[in-house]
Amino acid sequence: MVTAMKVTSRQIEDAVVAMHRAGRLLLEGQDQVPWTLKDDNTFVTSLDLQVEDTLGSVLRNIFPDCTFIGEEDPASWSLTYDPRPKIVLDPIDGTAPFVRGLNYFGISLAVVEGRGRPLLAIIHLPGLRKWCVASFEDLKPTMYQVAFQGDTPRVAVIEGRHPGLRDWSVEHCYIYVGSDAHRQLNLSAYEGKVRALGATAAHLALLTDNTTDPAAVVLSRYKIWDVVAGLALASAAGLDIRNLTSGAAFHFEELFGHSKLWPVLLVGPSDVLNALADSVRVREG
Repeated sequence: MVTAMKVTSRQIEDAVVAMHRAGRLLLEGQDQVPWTLKDDNTFVTSLDLQVEDTLGSVLRNIFPDCTFIGEEDPASWSLTYDPRPKIVLDPIDGTAPFVRGLNYFGISLAVVEGRGRPLLAIIHLPGLRKWCVASFEDLKPTMYQVAFQGDTPRVAVIEGRHPGLRDWSVEHCYIYVGSDAHRQLNLSAYEGKVRALGATAAHLALLTDNTTDPAAVVLSRYKIWDVVAGLALASAAGLDIRNLTSGAAFHFEELFGHSKLWPVLLVGPSDVLNALADSVRVREG
């Protein structure tokens, strides 16, 4: 029998410290690291592999009851369907902007229980010095801020609710999309602007953090390590997650089922998504 699990404040802080060290490694190596293409034509560097190896090892020690799924370890991908709690790590989300010297890249971590519901979500954007952190107990979220004492990160609970998006209009707003969104979306009726930073974790973290311009984020052709932490953070911030493919309600358990074709999702404040309902659609056929 798989027992219920919850994360402790010590585990959260230890994970943040480990991710901070990994982020510093990425910043130090960004200007000189060479890159290659994987079989799916996505970028990979030695730092993707190094961070997954070193950070993954630390996270396994912090969360000893979890299995581990890493983007750069194909042998681990089958554990998506394992009933045990899981660590899901993307060591560099946005490797393409990373190797081009841009700052829209991040480290994405989720710890989920056996059915896929989130227990902990952390996205660290080292180039932007941003953190988004949330834990969950029975799906009830607690959000955290990260402050520094010298070079040591400290984690504190954020009191109060997420403020929500203010002063937006469809014709002036941005939605953030993936680089291949044109293959799945019909945006011909959308009157606003589209932006693709090349990093899904950054899209969702910036939407959740509410400090830059995305009014909504569209997720298409993703893998679990691209989205699970960001979707958990969006949920913790009270944002809406809508399934554009079927119109059904979104459940985290869907990401850890046996389907490899996940639906197109639209994420943002409810009033924004209501306004976009007729103009952001999945392509027919």
